[in-house]
Amino acid sequence: MRLGLGPIALARTTRAELEALARAAVAASFDAVWVAESRAEGVGGGLAAAALLSQLVPIRVGAVVDFGDHHPLYTAEDIAVADIASQGRIEVLLRGGTEEQVRLLVEALGGAHLRFEGATLRVPARLEANQPVPDAIALNPRPLQPAVPLWVEGIDAVRWRKGAAAPPTSGRWPVMLLCPGDVAAEDLLAATGGAATYFLVNATSPQDAIAAGRRLVGPLRMPDFPDWVRRQ
Repeated sequence: MRLGLGPIALARTTRAELEALARAAVAASFDAVWVAESRAEGVGGGLAAAALLSQLVPIRVGAVVDFGDHHPLYTAEDIAVADIASQGRIEVLLRGGTEEQVRLLVEALGGAHLRFEGATLRVPARLEANQPVPDAIALNPRPLQPAVPLWVEGIDAVRWRKGAAAPPTSGRWPVMLLCPGDVAAEDLLAATGGAATYFLVNATSPQDAIAAGRRLVGPLRMPDFPDWVRRQ
């Protein structure tokens, strides 16, 4: 089981509040701290904010990215730069976009030279104005991680609802459950059916983050330990 704090909404959080929440995530033994951009509210920069936090905390950092309005290669470049800046600790949740855009993004992040022929996207573009162009191109720079952890909202990252079962894992990474800050560990464990899961738990203050960590970290990571051991 993995446990992340967030996503912290950049549209409603100051830099000082963001840094305090990130440090609280470390103190509360979370595996990662996440931020969320909101381009509809005029606030982007999710990957830049995650890269900034990576300079302050030793845990992994995640970014919820509004995807689909930009070319996937541009997004792949942003992810690669953030991954290098974080020394290989970036994780990404995509919000929006098409299956074709996601496929191109994943192929670009793989680091190999690629030639992509999709219904609406073609790489290299081979436009007359660009001639001559190579038959294949590679992302430059490449991410530091061999495979950047990547989820798509609504497919392998879903909102937790009490009594609902988590969807089965469909890819390389465990399914992600987006949870409110007051969620109970036993409800999350019941939703997963014992399968590996990534819990992303919301918090609006460092105090909330510490409280969530105390309530969730032990039971989720060591569900078979007696309660009296976890309370020590």
